[in-house]
Amino acid sequence: MSSGEQDRTAPTGHGGAIDHGFYESIKASRRKVMTGLTLGVLLGALDQTVVGTSMPKVVADLGGFEHFAWVFSAYVLAVTVVVPIAGKMSDLYGRRPVFLLAMLVFLGGSMLCGLSQDMTQLILFRAVQGIGGGMLFPVAAATIADLYAPSERGRLQGSLGAVFGLASIIGPFLGGWIVDYVHVGDIASWRWVFYVNLPMGAIAVVAVAAYFPRVVLTARPSIDYLGAGLMSTALVSLVMVTIWGGETYPWGSAQILGLVAMSAGAFVAFVLVERRSSEPLVPLSLFRDRVFALSAVCMALTAFSLFSVIGFLPAYLQGVVGMTATYSGAVLFPLMLTTIIGSALAGVLVNRSGYKVFIVGGALITVTGLLMLSILGAHPTIWKAVAIMVYLGLGFGFTMPSFIIAVQNAIDKSKMGAATSTLLLTRTLGVTVGTTVLGTLLNGRLATEMGAHLDRPVLDGLLALPGIDGHVQRIPSLLLSKGFVDGSPATVVDSIKVAFSDSLSWLFMLSMALSVLVLVIALFIEDRKLKSAEEYHNSGGNSGGNGGGNGGPNEGPGGQRAAPSPVPMVPSPPGDARGPAVSTSEKAISPPAKALRSP
Repeated sequence: MSSGEQDRTAPTGHGGAIDHGFYESIKASRRKVMTGLTLGVLLGALDQTVVGTSMPKVVADLGGFEHFAWVFSAYVLAVTVVVPIAGKMSDLYGRRPVFLLAMLVFLGGSMLCGLSQDMTQLILFRAVQGIGGGMLFPVAAATIADLYAPSERGRLQGSLGAVFGLASIIGPFLGGWIVDYVHVGDIASWRWVFYVNLPMGAIAVVAVAAYFPRVVLTARPSIDYLGAGLMSTALVSLVMVTIWGGETYPWGSAQILGLVAMSAGAFVAFVLVERRSSEPLVPLSLFRDRVFALSAVCMALTAFSLFSVIGFLPAYLQGVVGMTATYSGAVLFPLMLTTIIGSALAGVLVNRSGYKVFIVGGALITVTGLLMLSILGAHPTIWKAVAIMVYLGLGFGFTMPSFIIAVQNAIDKSKMGAATSTLLLTRTLGVTVGTTVLGTLLNGRLATEMGAHLDRPVLDGLLALPGIDGHVQRIPSLLLSKGFVDGSPATVVDSIKVAFSDSLSWLFMLSMALSVLVLVIALFIEDRKLKSAEEYHNSGGNSGGNGGGNGGPNEGPGGQRAAPSPVPMVPSPPGDARGPAVSTSEKAISPPAKALRSP
């Protein structure tokens, strides 16, 4: 490394104060970096929603209908495994190389998906795509924490979170539009669902490569390979339980119980390894900070509750209300739209009021919204369902970005990537586990309600119908058959509707109870002052708690890590086309009070 790179630190005023003129000069670069980050995150989020509407054409072209679900499961599995690893790697190697690697892997996976010649190849390449996509958001969220002080980053985190809501709205329509209207040469239209990522991804790569601070490593980071392996084993086993349980294999089968045992054993081993690791993948000291620990629990439970709405409300509207699949899905749009609005409002106002008011207020809205949803009954009007979706969306929009803001305000900057990715992992697990748990509970409740509302001979007759094959949880699907509804006694049809409605009401009440727990826990989250730019850039980033950094193996007094040293971000001199450079050498940087930690 050249001496010029070693000496390039932020200009400071007297007493270590920030040279605000210097920060003004790099604001344009921050905006360009954010453009690249946002584009990358949008692509990763879209790929979770855009593929669904193209799958009929994919199956018609490639075959392999029996493996249909694995096109989605492979992506989710890869995302779940890579999220905690990506954040830690960005702490060790810097955000820029990890984000660029994520983009290249994602775009490479997209290209390979488009070139797939059979379903097996598509599933494999979707996993590759998921590895890249799973790395994008935790690194992007941690980068915001590097570039902006807590008092500045609220609107940015809110905007980044709103990207997921936007992807949920436009993704299915975009996928359908591409399949129906994009025809170039002899290339099958569904392949453009993946190829369309390439030009947008190229813009993101150029923006990040040109303006993202570089990291110059002077020492080889210590990587927790054993911890990463154990964490991956635990997560893969858990996700496979949610995929196979009750479908491919019975819940009590040796396969499912073996996966549960493997996941639990790997998790216990992971905790033991992390306690002794010199550079843990997930620093356990993070959980000593009350803000982090309580936010992680609340994030998981909120994601669990959100899925109960997104996953089961369309089935309720189709089966009970009688809406078409298109319109039942459209009812979710107000939820996604107001989630975006809520995220934006929380981001803009959080610096004035603090994050706790949005966490507590959002949890209260979620509780009351789920209560209203649970009492809609078997004959609701559409406008009531839409109004509840609008109301719930604000609640979810207020809470999700506020948890990230709270955690990043509490944690030491040297652990920002690990803390952010661990928090996002709890959200992913909340959704993943919620899928299985809620579905299993609903099936059990359906058996009870069907038995209570239908006479035994009628129930036995329904169970004997083709397609039902003795599975009571399949009976509500009869409500989607016009022939069955028109040809069956009205009392039977109405009894099925009431049984299905009561089962879903019970499920929504269960989600409401979890939201009440979130509300209670949120009351104990400390509302720490958001640091200003001057406070943040002249400190280790700790907000006055233990910062998740007290007592770790590599930490010094006050929770500051002894090694590796915090990475300062400094701009390149004019004409340096390689992008801004940073050094991790302790000799190459100024003391923490004078070094520029982030633009």
